[in-house]
Amino acid sequence: MEKIKFSDGVSETLLINLYFRSLENLVKKPILKDEFSGEIVKHLDYDFSKFDKSKLSRVGTVIRAKFFDDEILKIANENKNCDLVIIQVGAGLDTRPLRLESKISNAIFYDLDLCDVINLREKLVKKAKNNFYITSSMFETTWMDELVSKHKNAKFIFVLEGVTMYFEKPKLKEFFKNLLDRFQGVLMADFLNKFAANFPQSRHDAMKFIKNAKFKFGIDSEDEILEFDDRLKFIKKGAMFDMYKNRWGILGFILRNFVPKIKNSCDMYIFKLN
Repeated sequence: MEKIKFSDGVSETLLINLYFRSLENLVKKPILKDEFSGEIVKHLDYDFSKFDKSKLSRVGTVIRAKFFDDEILKIANENKNCDLVIIQVGAGLDTRPLRLESKISNAIFYDLDLCDVINLREKLVKKAKNNFYITSSMFETTWMDELVSKHKNAKFIFVLEGVTMYFEKPKLKEFFKNLLDRFQGVLMADFLNKFAANFPQSRHDAMKFIKNAKFKFGIDSEDEILEFDDRLKFIKKGAMFDMYKNRWGILGFILRNFVPKIKNSCDMYIFKLN
């Protein structure tokens, strides 16, 4: 088994998403079908059991993944005559290329992450067809320039899943500007609201088990992202707590109906680049 050791807490959060996707595949009627994650979990020497009671985060994680999968497929179906380049920024051990490769014939997938994460991916995650890795910080621009040069006429889709909350606003604004200076396409990302970003992580059902991975950013409206740059256009928002209501349980029902700040604690957004 592969012993897990990360140089930072943010990278360790990828294990939460991986585990929750693997558990979902055991449900009779899963929100997200992902048999690949379960196989990866089996090969990791890590105490996943500490997340077993993190029900709200578990449901939210698979809803988020399903939402982005569906939106990517929708764009692919609307652009069948275009070459699609899908970049997972902060990819972790995500299995989206494997989940979607049979459904999208005209796409190339790039998984971008830091060195220790990419090294782990290479050992544990089967590569889909037309799937490539980029070892880099998301804030570097060399990889952006290389993609622009390599895929001159492609439509780009950037996916930031479980990423934005770990960085300060100026860094994210810089990242968006760097993309807008180079690309046309779509960016998908989930954002915490400000209440969730400032919520004590010692009380969070999953993050309380991860050291040195602090939430730093949240928004209460897409307008706060649009203010980054005039070249951004808002396309769509997915309200997580309004999806798959039967899966949230009694606590989810109470929070959704009586605690608005928590109901909107994490939603998915889609923006057009240029």
